[in-house]
Amino acid sequence: MYDPDPPFRPVRRPDGYLPLEDLGLIGDGTTAALVGLDGTIPWMCLPRFDSGPVFCALLDHARGGHFTVTPENLREARQWYEPDTGVLHTELRSDTGLVRVTDALALRSGADLSDDAPSGRGELVRSVRVLDGRVRLKVQVEPYGGADAHHLYSGLEVRPARNQGLRLHLRSNRPLSGLRSVQDLEQGDRLDLVLSWGRFHRHHRFDPEAMLCQTADAWRRWMRSCDYAGPQEALVRRAAITLKLCDDWANGSLVAAPTSSLPAPIGGVRNWDYRYAWIRDAAFAVFALRRIGFGGEADAFLGWVLDAFERSRRPLIMYTLDGDRVPDEIEDAGLEGYRGSSPVRWGNGAADQRQHDVYGEILDCAVAAPGR
Repeated sequence: MYDPDPPFRPVRRPDGYLPLEDLGLIGDGTTAALVGLDGTIPWMCLPRFDSGPVFCALLDHARGGHFTVTPENLREARQWYEPDTGVLHTELRSDTGLVRVTDALALRSGADLSDDAPSGRGELVRSVRVLDGRVRLKVQVEPYGGADAHHLYSGLEVRPARNQGLRLHLRSNRPLSGLRSVQDLEQGDRLDLVLSWGRFHRHHRFDPEAMLCQTADAWRRWMRSCDYAGPQEALVRRAAITLKLCDDWANGSLVAAPTSSLPAPIGGVRNWDYRYAWIRDAAFAVFALRRIGFGGEADAFLGWVLDAFERSRRPLIMYTLDGDRVPDEIEDAGLEGYRGSSPVRWGNGAADQRQHDVYGEILDCAVAAPGR
């Protein structure tokens, strides 16, 4: 049951990990991040869904890396989305105060999410407001494998050790002494953090409030196409946004999930990398989206998959988001896996399987398209 105004609840970490239901999803159509009920970001791959993870404490709480914004002595928390958007709110209550963290992967001003074009700015916005009392706020940015950081353009340039080709830029409305800092805040105070990747420069825009508003506006414009009116309407609308968060907006493909190696069940070995386009999963997703008014995503997927079939000469069961062959599967012994569920895998060994249901799924997509 979808609850748009959830109650506070204690923060639990069995085996050192948040339960999966205590993780919220944000995204920009190119990549995605998970935001924990405790104020952490334990999962984000950059610059794309299928890139190497910058933060992956989801798969190893001690060594995986995270981006944490949380008050000391955290007692309880709650999390919900801004209605009809991919903007996420997390309220965290400590012994001395209450803060709200608003998270989003920022979208361009005026972005049209139904267009076959990138809409993301390549920026993660984390905006903190103290709603009551006073708090000592811990800020930690710890990429997987460590990072080098130095001051640049009123912020910090961060180069993750495991991906030296990736440049990150961390900026704030308050001074940052390094990748670990503590901010003492009281009621009414605000801490804004923006992590950028790709292009940035000396006069790169820093207006987190406007970026959050423009991101929410873009989501709401997209949701105007939703024509569902029936049982559990709020839940259906939220489900549509979740599917859109798994959509590669520029290509028309969809990831089966934005994560890798989450186990089924916990402690088992069925831990697969799902950051690719499974034809079956994607076909079902766009079929559902078309039924509630989002035909553009379904049309884009049909065009993408027919191109991918032509390039591979026969239908495969999965592709990369660009429509190429999925990388060979490897096991990563450096990560323990979610709640100790090893192995952690990158790539997918099932890519060469023959599953003839893909023919029917694509025919279903074609039959449902206008002008058939």
